[in-house]
Amino acid sequence: MSLRILVGIDDSNYAQRAIAYGIALAKKSGATLAGICVVDTFGIERHSAGANIGAFYFAQKLIDEKINESREKLEKLLEKFEEHCRNNGVRYEKIMTSGTPAKEIVRESELADLLIMGVRTFFHFETIEGPGDTFEKVVSQGRCPLLAVTDEELPLEMDVLIAYDGNLKSNNALKAFAGMNDLFHFSPSATLLNVNDDPSEGDKTLEKADRYLSAHGLKTRTKVRAGRPREMIHRTVKEMGEGKKTLLVIGTSASNEVASFFLGNSLKNVVRDGSIPLFIFH
Repeated sequence: MSLRILVGIDDSNYAQRAIAYGIALAKKSGATLAGICVVDTFGIERHSAGANIGAFYFAQKLIDEKINESREKLEKLLEKFEEHCRNNGVRYEKIMTSGTPAKEIVRESELADLLIMGVRTFFHFETIEGPGDTFEKVVSQGRCPLLAVTDEELPLEMDVLIAYDGNLKSNNALKAFAGMNDLFHFSPSATLLNVNDDPSEGDKTLEKADRYLSAHGLKTRTKVRAGRPREMIHRTVKEMGEGKKTLLVIGTSASNEVASFFLGNSLKNVVRDGSIPLFIFH
């Protein structure tokens, strides 16, 4: 089966790890790897616009210069991406677009089977020092499964922890991961985690997830832990990661309110940590 994997490219080590992982998956599966670069024209224009009419000419000139510089830099990144793909015998696409990075990536991901990005993103490099908010916005508006990598090399096969509470979002994430695992073989086994102050209720919730994963050929282990979900999920994945790199599978609720989404969501701690690879699906 031929798949289309989209990878977000910026000038960071996170993006280089995303490309490397995408190439490894494409080689293994025969997928096409599409690399996308976005000129942040919206951010550049907002950051550089003059405050009065007299400054307009100079502001527009500065905007044009920054946009051209950004495009030149991103074209070089796409050339390197193309070279890596060719050297590894991977089918590829190069996509250069402009606008708001998150919107452009989400739009392109509508016809992708998997999106790979860094858990830290630097698409706003012309206007912001350090990581921007593209990752958070893509998560809140996602259209396909998202695999978020860290700035460390990831093995093709990892331990897997699936945060599961039995609701629609966790069912969707579970099914999306199982389907991707059938194709990419991230792991032959998975640990199912339910955070619940009632152990018997937690065990009951995990039963149907256990049966579903078993039908997909995955060996499963179950854990029920009491406490606050975002704290216990983070603690459990860190404990597992001490032995082998662990991929956290977690569902999210679609929302355009990025700030409130992260303040109230179980992803908050693991995203802030930045060292945990994630498989995310609505």
